[in-house]
Amino acid sequence: MSTTVPRKITLRTADNHEFEVDEAVAMELGTVKTFFDENPDATDEPIPLPNVSSKCLSTIIEYCKLHLSLRARGNDSSSAEEEGKVYDEEMIKTHDNESLIELILAVNYLNIKDMLDTLNQGVADRIKNKSVEHVRRFFGIENDYTPEEEAEIRAQYEWAFEGVDPDDD
Repeated sequence: MSTTVPRKITLRTADNHEFEVDEAVAMELGTVKTFFDENPDATDEPIPLPNVSSKCLSTIIEYCKLHLSLRARGNDSSSAEEEGKVYDEEMIKTHDNESLIELILAVNYLNIKDMLDTLNQGVADRIKNKSVEHVRRFFGIENDYTPEEEAEIRAQYEWAFEGVDPDDD
């Protein structure tokens, strides 16, 4: 009985780090999968990922490996589903707002839908019921309203500003 060694694919990040991963893991990255679908004769040269840092790619690879193994155990397994949820929650908790946004941009570029949905839900949970000022700080958005315009909007839509949680930053 022969065992085949999985094909390895090398990914090169924006900060010039290289990661060698199994083909199955690389194919979880939609951008990489599309590259190989469109270039079936591609060489073993590293695949450049100009919009992804090594820190982000490390997290992404870990996520993809875990979720691949959980899928291999079967979708019927409630323990696998629970393990995935716990992992996802912990992954989000370990990232500050800035690194979470950087990770979302990388995952979006790599077209990993499930991970993007998970991260977006994490951001939604962090900004849920927060003040406008908190959301602006979170996303680095500059307030382009004059104080008068903002006061007018707050008066007009007073209901939208009621019951907002106190800012925690």
